[in-house]
Amino acid sequence: MLIISHRDEERLGLPEVLDACRCYSPQGRQLKVKRTFYAPADRALLEQELNAIEALIVFLNTYPEDVRCATVTLGRFRNLHGTLLGLKKNRLLEVTELFEIKQALQLFRELSAMEALLCAASVTVTAMPEAEALLDPGDRMTSGFYLYDEYSPRLAELRQRRSIIERQIEQGCVAGVPESLGKGAALFGEICDLPSTRITCEWTAARTREALLATRASLIEEEGREEVIVRARLTNALAAHLETLQTNFSSVAVLDFRLARAVLADHWGAGKPSILDEGDAATLEDLSHPVIEHDLKSRGALFVRQSITLSPGTTVLSGPNMGGKSVALKSLTLALVLIQLGYFPSATASATPLYDFISYSSDHLDTTKRGLSSFGNEIVRIRDDAARARQKRGLVVMDEPCRGTNPEEATALVGALARFYSERQSSFVMATHYHVPHLDGIAHVRIRGIQQEALDVMAADGVPESDRDAIRRIEALMDYRLERVDGNAPVPTDAIRIAGLLGLDRDILELASDLNDKDEAAITEQQTP
Repeated sequence: MLIISHRDEERLGLPEVLDACRCYSPQGRQLKVKRTFYAPADRALLEQELNAIEALIVFLNTYPEDVRCATVTLGRFRNLHGTLLGLKKNRLLEVTELFEIKQALQLFRELSAMEALLCAASVTVTAMPEAEALLDPGDRMTSGFYLYDEYSPRLAELRQRRSIIERQIEQGCVAGVPESLGKGAALFGEICDLPSTRITCEWTAARTREALLATRASLIEEEGREEVIVRARLTNALAAHLETLQTNFSSVAVLDFRLARAVLADHWGAGKPSILDEGDAATLEDLSHPVIEHDLKSRGALFVRQSITLSPGTTVLSGPNMGGKSVALKSLTLALVLIQLGYFPSATASATPLYDFISYSSDHLDTTKRGLSSFGNEIVRIRDDAARARQKRGLVVMDEPCRGTNPEEATALVGALARFYSERQSSFVMATHYHVPHLDGIAHVRIRGIQQEALDVMAADGVPESDRDAIRRIEALMDYRLERVDGNAPVPTDAIRIAGLLGLDRDILELASDLNDKDEAAITEQQTP
């Protein structure tokens, strides 16, 4: 299951990614919205999905025109959930519902002819000629629907009689109706159920029109009753095809959703993820965050792809400010979430075991919930994740936990979290500035940051005229690649150098450097046996 709040889902970028997966049919969109989370027990089902998406990627690159035709067909489907439910409950179908079923049957026939596409998608759509014949008794091959005369001789007779009456009303009736109608007078008398005796010319035009209208109303009422009988007959006949209708609509949903994910994966250049056994390490190669990458490209900037391995236990992500730790966490979490939702992640290669649950939390840049309530909510989240991790194997990701409390206690809590998960089969990943010692089960990964030589060159060139230009130049110097480091590696000091390049007061910088040197010395002394 996904343990992610709506706010954190937005920060993760999940809604935007799912919106980019474009389904054309209402059935496909409904399947996408369900967000099926493939747990370890669902491994075979997930691999079936991933294999089909991989085959569709090959197909859409080989036969793009066939895919275009398929999407047009998929886009013509309507949501017939209520109609199918009505069939199941023996509800009398309306004429509009019969029309929509007829249209769907024609679309099923079109899709069933796309055998190569269906094979690639591992989907079966069955043509239903018997059901089609029910709704097209004259073999007209039209897209519309009508309660045709072929359905009922009685209905045909009533319509014919009504048609004659309507012609008389349209022509207008005067006192000399019999003389003006000639041979039609006798038929007029029969239809109106008038005496067989001669219709006298004393009938006024008004009384004749009134009689015609009354007769027409009676015929329409009788037609309506006969149409209900016909609709009931058609409803009962279609009910026998309900199971095939439901199966076909399910196949449409699967085809549409798989094809949409294939198009998205192809757009990203993503490779098919491999599903590993429980306890194996997850690996993500040349990983990107598609939403952030798109935003950077729109500004003419470049997203640096990253690679990372997550073993069971704790992984500590460190690095300088402006170094992209939050982006790295978002990228790896989004990728692993997408895999367990049945998508290809935006990575050239990926492999992961399946987690029982995935939890992600971040209060990054949230200034509205600081203080005790924010810290209290965070502790509740940490408590619940730890309880789950005692029972199940999960992925728990936290962006700078415990930064809402004092540094000493925060360091202790962060260290305790790292040690707790180091002894579990869950994978705990956190970005933090607090020191975490090197122990078994705790891996340290660091963003490379800005190389000393690059900072020296920028310092020699002088600070740019505007703060904005200075920040952009610093960002351009940042190396966002990840590297595995020893837990005793020194903490990066880029923050103080960057503060100097941005013109912070010299006295403050000197004090900060002195305090930093003392802190590093204290940490080194604590680590010395």
